[in-house]
Amino acid sequence: MWIFFYLLPHCFAFLDPISMGVVVGTAATSALVMVAELSGLSSFRCKTNLMECCDKHNIKPNMTGLQHDLRTKLYGQHLVEKTVYRAVKHHLANPNPSKALVMSFHGWTGSGKNYVAQMIVKNLYRKNLESSFVHVFNAEVDFKHQQNVGVYKDQLQSWLHGNVSKCGRSIFIFDEIDHMPVGLVDALKPYMSNEPVVHGVDYRKTIFIFLSNTGGQEINKKCYETWQLGNSRSGIKLSDMEEMLEQVAFNEKSGLKNSGVVERNLIDHFVPFFPLEREHVESCVKDEVRRLNARKLTPSEMQEIMDELQWMPKTVRLYSKSGCKKIAQKVGLV
Repeated sequence: MWIFFYLLPHCFAFLDPISMGVVVGTAATSALVMVAELSGLSSFRCKTNLMECCDKHNIKPNMTGLQHDLRTKLYGQHLVEKTVYRAVKHHLANPNPSKALVMSFHGWTGSGKNYVAQMIVKNLYRKNLESSFVHVFNAEVDFKHQQNVGVYKDQLQSWLHGNVSKCGRSIFIFDEIDHMPVGLVDALKPYMSNEPVVHGVDYRKTIFIFLSNTGGQEINKKCYETWQLGNSRSGIKLSDMEEMLEQVAFNEKSGLKNSGVVERNLIDHFVPFFPLEREHVESCVKDEVRRLNARKLTPSEMQEIMDELQWMPKTVRLYSKSGCKKIAQKVGLV
């Protein structure tokens, strides 16, 4: 095509400008139609990565990869591993899901909420987080002012409509939702329900993920009480946590407070992220060392890193206050 348009002016250099325009315009139109019809230009561009299309080439769910990542790269989160894997697998395997998949991740900072959201994206889209079908919002950046809730609602709904109309298999991640203005999340209600079509667009294949610190203290308390009784936290069931998280999310000050999204049971799964103990943090340290392709740490160096972190409760130093969030920086110091 580029060669064609380059040579065309030279081939008809004897024509006057008006005639030249007619020839070029007609030839160009005919050429574009011919190429589109004979060679499937759009399909060609999709398959050769010239553009990202909403097709099987760009959206390739890898459930084996997701399961492997959750099992080998996430520590101390047996409920997250099981719940997230099954929920995403079931939703993607259904060609006609009854509603959008909505998950709310709750837990202390550094426990892996963002990490798991990235795992889902990585194993779903060819371009990972750079995919045009992945949309990440941070409440502290994108929705800073309570007085602008009305404007935010209009913008959010317009954004959803425009992007999902391009690709139904879109994913929307809302980080720091505990800082989202009260009432804003209800702008999402129509798109999370069982309605087959909203303003001509089907949202039922979409995935929504909320990330929140709300409920973190309650989760930590449950884990600590289980430890005090001499029991393993691996015995805690999702049913032990979901109702508590739903109540906390609805009643405490956060973006989900008194929301219709919670009240109408539009959130499919409240997923608890447990606080990380020393063995989990040490696993994060080893991962970081491998990532840096550095030598194996000595026991004294590992202890130095552990001492650099803050632990709670102070009397027993059981859980890392920052989880694995500061590991890269602490490893760098050592």
